[in-house]
Amino acid sequence: MMFHFFNNKINNNDVKTNEELFYKKYGDCRKLPYHINLLVITDTHGLLAYKKEEQEKLKNVGEYDLCCVLGDVTYSDYEIILHYIKKDKIVALLGNHDGFDVLKYYGLEDLNGKTINVNGIRIGGIQGSFRYKSEDFPSFTHAESIKFLDKMEETDILLSHAGPYLNDNTDIVHNGLKGITEYLYKNRVPYNIHGHNHVNKDLCLKNGTRVIERYFIEKIHI
Repeated sequence: MMFHFFNNKINNNDVKTNEELFYKKYGDCRKLPYHINLLVITDTHGLLAYKKEEQEKLKNVGEYDLCCVLGDVTYSDYEIILHYIKKDKIVALLGNHDGFDVLKYYGLEDLNGKTINVNGIRIGGIQGSFRYKSEDFPSFTHAESIKFLDKMEETDILLSHAGPYLNDNTDIVHNGLKGITEYLYKNRVPYNIHGHNHVNKDLCLKNGTRVIERYFIEKIHI
C-alpha cells in the first residue's frame, strides 16, 4: 500500500483553522437542553470476540437512550453487538477502515450527513477521517469536510469518527478534520463525541464545546 503524503500535505493546508478567530466570531457554545445516556462503540477492529470484558459491558449495559457506533467496526464485531443491542437503538458511522456496504448489510441507520432527534436533543454525524491515501475509503479533504458539514442542520451533539482539527503536526492520519472544528464553533455545538485515535480523552474547545474521545465500548451520561 502506497501512501501519498506529498499530495496530502498540500490538502492539509488548503483551509486555515484559527480557534481564536472562530471564538471571536461565534462566541460560547450552547448548553445541552436535556440529559442523555449514550452507549458508544468505536474502533473495535475485529477484536470484540477476544475481549470478554467488553462483551460483558454489552451484556450488562443497562438503560441508555441511543447506541452510537462510530466506525472501524467489522462484520464480526457487529455480529456480537447485534446479539445484545437492538437494531432500532443503533445509529452508526463508517470509519476510515470500513467498507462502504457494512451498514447496509446489517440494515443499520447511517447517520452520515444526517440529524435525528432523541428526547429533544438533536444529534448529527460525519463519517471517516482525513484522506491520507489514494484508495477509496470513507474520508474527506479538509475543504470537503467544511462543504459537507455546511449542509448539516444545527445539532446539540455531533458524532464523528475523527475529531476536530486543532493543531498542525505531522500525523495527518489522526489530526482530525477542519470541517468539524468549524462546524462546532459556527453552530455553537455543546458536544462532539468521536473515536479514531484509540484513547479515552476529554477536552474543551475555547468556546466550551466538550470533545469526548472514546475507544472500544463505554456508556456516557451527559
